[in-house]
Amino acid sequence: MALNCGTVFAKYLLCFFNFIFFAAGGTVLALSIWLAVDNTSFLILTRVSENDSLQEFNQPSVMEHGAYILIVAGGLVFCIGFLGCCGAVLESRVLLTIYGLTIIIIFLLEVTGGALAAVYKAETEEELQNFLKLTLKKYYSTQSTANSMTVSWNALMAELKCCGVNNYTDFEHATLWQTNKSDEIVMPIACCILQGDPKKFNPLDASCVTNPTYENSYYLTGCYGRLMGWVEDHTNLLMGIGIGVGATQVLLLVFAFCLCNNLGHKIK
Repeated sequence: MALNCGTVFAKYLLCFFNFIFFAAGGTVLALSIWLAVDNTSFLILTRVSENDSLQEFNQPSVMEHGAYILIVAGGLVFCIGFLGCCGAVLESRVLLTIYGLTIIIIFLLEVTGGALAAVYKAETEEELQNFLKLTLKKYYSTQSTANSMTVSWNALMAELKCCGVNNYTDFEHATLWQTNKSDEIVMPIACCILQGDPKKFNPLDASCVTNPTYENSYYLTGCYGRLMGWVEDHTNLLMGIGIGVGATQVLLLVFAFCLCNNLGHKIK
């Protein structure tokens, strides 16, 4: 029994989309493994170290943590793409079933997470604020001893034009930062009003880190409030992205199980 036109269409559409996931995941996985194993040659060949805007990312701990995160993400996308693409090409019910179940699990986790965040909004916001305070307190350090969390915080403060979770006094509890900074500095340079490319952390007033004011810094503007404001301003965009991702997952799931079902009839 030959596959009908609709099933053939589903088969090749599955192949197309999942080959993109497979190739993208494989590329990210390969590059991240290279970065984790030998970051020196990676920096030399990709010339990342020559970009002034990316100097902060050249710290060994930053590259190591980033590589591990990318290995996990790339590996997951690679495996899902492999199951979907090979399952469709080989017309394997086993691979397609595993692929479909994986998509279902991911979809259910996304829906459950979104529903819980909406129902328990106050608790979610409180936990987010506690998480931000914890990362600042335990992991934030100076630029010269930066780790991945320091880089993330600096990028957040520079882009959102804010300082700390609630204000600059949060850095009084940042253990690593307090240990490594100069005595006269009261807040990081990322809290200052910056000029030019914010990734270069070039302050408009060099004295802002020792004598912060409304004119030279955002020292009383917390990143938590800015972050919540950004989410509210971009609610429609975030909802659209979420709906688009969910719809794509459902569509691929329907194609996978339709193909799987027709392959069962074909065997009979």
